[in-house]
Amino acid sequence: MRTPMQVDAGFVRRARAHGSPEARMRFSSPCVEGSCQQWTGEGCGVVLKVLAALDGADLPASVGLQPCVIRASCRWWEEKGAPACEACQYVVTDQEALAAE
Repeated sequence: MRTPMQVDAGFVRRARAHGSPEARMRFSSPCVEGSCQQWTGEGCGVVLKVLAALDGADLPASVGLQPCVIRASCRWWEEKGAPACEACQYVVTDQEALAAE
């Protein structure tokens, strides 16, 4: 299993040398709950929107949970479990790379 990495200035510099890090890696930070505009009062509004958007979509059959270094501290996993993990792969974090396609 992979281990989480600390992101510092050196990591960012090296990662950017190979293109947009957000296009190749998943980053996370601790949930700040009520200090975030996405907080619903009970949980993360983003995962609710993602799951709603994918509900009924014609997606490939699930291959099961893939290894994930952030799962142990992931708010989405904590709140919604496996469906959130499966949905995570459809979340685009690099809007510039998406626009270039």
